[in-house]
Amino acid sequence: MSRLAKLAAGVCSLGIVAVLSAPLLAQGPDGAGGGHERGMRGHGRMGMGGLPLRGLDLTDAQREQVRGIMTARQADFKAIGDRLKTAHEAQRQAVTRVPVDENEIRARVSEASAVEADFAILRARIHEQVYQVLTPEQQAKAKTLAAERQKRRAERKEQFKQGRQAPQ
Repeated sequence: MSRLAKLAAGVCSLGIVAVLSAPLLAQGPDGAGGGHERGMRGHGRMGMGGLPLRGLDLTDAQREQVRGIMTARQADFKAIGDRLKTAHEAQRQAVTRVPVDENEIRARVSEASAVEADFAILRARIHEQVYQVLTPEQQAKAKTLAAERQKRRAERKEQFKQGRQAPQ
């Protein structure tokens, strides 16, 4: 095989690996879309930490407390977002490197997982702080709303599975 043919084969292989791995790298740890660099925005009807804040009828004072918690953690979000971006880029580069270096890939995946864990801990701490701002009635309602959300998510997942199954 000529040098040019080897180079072309390597470039094609790299392109195929990049195209096939992109959707996997874009996923979060639970298989859902990633997007951790969003910071405090992009949470839809759910507040940070998974609390359905819009459905809890917060008082103005509670809204201010939640806003204060989020503002105080803004630098933490930025730092973890930057770390995630760097870790995922290093992982992407390791996966697309030819020849394959399994130890390098394992090391980069492990590093990315550690940053993901740090992000999960940050979300849990914020959840805890915000939860403490809620009244007992709001806490109970938050649990009910979360259970309903989980049920809807399971139903959608089941519908998706049924829709993807080939007719027999």
